[in-house]
Amino acid sequence: MKTAVIRGKNLRDVDAQLRITSIDADDPRFSDLIVGVDAWPTDVPNVVVLLGVPQHLGVERNGGRAGAAEGPFAIRSALYRMATSEVAPRIAQGDLAIIDVGDLITEGKTLEQIHDEQHDIINAVLSEGALPIVLGGGHDTAWPTIMALNSHGTSYSAINIDAHADVRPLKDGGRAHSGSPFRQMIEAKGALTQGAFVEFGLQKYAVAAAHADYVRNNGGHIEWLDEIRHDGFDVAWERTWQKLQRSSSVYVSLDMDGFASAFAPGVSAPSADGFTPWEVLDVLRQIAQSSYLTAFDVVETNPRFDVDGRTAKLAAAMIATVIGSLRRNRD
Repeated sequence: MKTAVIRGKNLRDVDAQLRITSIDADDPRFSDLIVGVDAWPTDVPNVVVLLGVPQHLGVERNGGRAGAAEGPFAIRSALYRMATSEVAPRIAQGDLAIIDVGDLITEGKTLEQIHDEQHDIINAVLSEGALPIVLGGGHDTAWPTIMALNSHGTSYSAINIDAHADVRPLKDGGRAHSGSPFRQMIEAKGALTQGAFVEFGLQKYAVAAAHADYVRNNGGHIEWLDEIRHDGFDVAWERTWQKLQRSSSVYVSLDMDGFASAFAPGVSAPSADGFTPWEVLDVLRQIAQSSYLTAFDVVETNPRFDVDGRTAKLAAAMIATVIGSLRRNRD
């Protein structure tokens, strides 16, 4: 077991105030069922590992508004209180386990140090055959997960559900930021399957022509939001799914600003237009049930600009849907 890496000194336990206990035995909540790393099971086929990365250093480098560092706490606050009708029976049957290893300790560290520590933890999770779910944090948290996928060595496809392409060049001195993770992925030439990267839901008034050209010129595929609507969501998703199935492992990165701001006002870079919750839920459910899902992150939740916790609750619903739908067995 490589859980010793995950138990390392770089992690902070989940805030005790989130560890509520349901007063109704017939109505358990996620908080009742999520366990710590010391309870890691040895014979459960579907193991999910939550990791919080509370920092917005990459967002600030990219000129965005701060606040995403508070995202993991807000998402957990919603997730831990959710009902468990889809997961409780599977946990009781020994088919599913949910582990929360806590948050990376980010205070006093550079973004590069944080990325290196996240890489080590995600790589250890992947080596245990579990599904890492990263709670961001800025979208730069995608890069250390990508590095871990490359270190792990199994070929993968990738989808970025987002209004923005996030293929901006690095800053002076080669510094990563929240707008650069998928350029880094493309240029790393790691385990990414050729032609199996999809930018899903990009908005033409949020993406520079040079960045769209960069994606296409490097074998990536773009599904623009307006074209998804013109062709029909199901048609666009079928095109996307065909490309993702070029590999038997799929990495999914969900930027909360891919939703219309009516549904997700609390993000680093809000979009007036965007996806509806049910569109993305259907996509995530299909990927999780397919047995292809290998890593998942939810990024850019910014509680400082949220309304009634709307964005955090939506992020938690996305995570809960993935957990409840997850099927890791491959027949």
